[in-house]
Amino acid sequence: MSDLSPKVIRIRSTPKTIQLVPYWPDNAETWFLLAEADFCEHGITDQRSQLLAVIHALPREFSKYVTSQMLSPEVSNSYELLKASLLRRNALTDRQRLDELFRNIELGDQSAVSMLTRMKQVVGQSQFDEGLFRELFLTKLPQSVQTVLVTLEGTVIENLAITADKILEITKRSVPEICSMTKQTSSEDPAMTELCNSLQQMFRSNTHSKSSNRRPKSPQRRNSRGRSKSKPRSLKNPDWCWYHNTYGQEAKCCRKPCNFGNVSKSAGNYPAGTR
Repeated sequence: MSDLSPKVIRIRSTPKTIQLVPYWPDNAETWFLLAEADFCEHGITDQRSQLLAVIHALPREFSKYVTSQMLSPEVSNSYELLKASLLRRNALTDRQRLDELFRNIELGDQSAVSMLTRMKQVVGQSQFDEGLFRELFLTKLPQSVQTVLVTLEGTVIENLAITADKILEITKRSVPEICSMTKQTSSEDPAMTELCNSLQQMFRSNTHSKSSNRRPKSPQRRNSRGRSKSKPRSLKNPDWCWYHNTYGQEAKCCRKPCNFGNVSKSAGNYPAGTR
């Protein structure tokens, strides 16, 4: 009698492979997280396939971290061995982390957000006092930016970095346009000082207006004309810039478009409250 049972034919399948992004020597932990996310998405669970994918993504000078033991078919955790070897290379001692934070990280041409990201990468999973970290971040910013940010108590450090970038962008783009001041030999730029003072006043005004809206105003006080002139008066003229709306004729800066000068020169008629 012939054997009618089905025959099982074993076919050796080729391991799945993917092309990873080039290795990031200065941020190995994040790179491995990204690589493992790619492995999961493509269903690659075999350690040898993962090992080969990582090897192909490494620069030539990192080949010394690949050992013959890792390439042996008998080793079941070859990928983990290579990963541990590369991460040990990037491991920093506490002393090295402090040196990196205090001496080697500067704002330079990068954004404040990028600098903060780099500082967090150096700290990694180690414990670091949040208040000290925040103070250290602020000291790496220009003095003019620090002057504004120190008023924003309670703001998370990520939002401080975003605000710092906005101030830096405004400073680079708008100071030449809004301030025409004579050059001085002083080490401090007067235009920068004026801009920072204005920004501080804007922040304080917003805070004051929010608190004032919570209390009802008396009709008599609203209609009274006997107000003190010790504080700048906001005229809310849509054709004027913020400086002339706030300080009137006493404004030292002007931001275009603004027709305050045209109005003030016509027949010597100055708008009410600008003298």
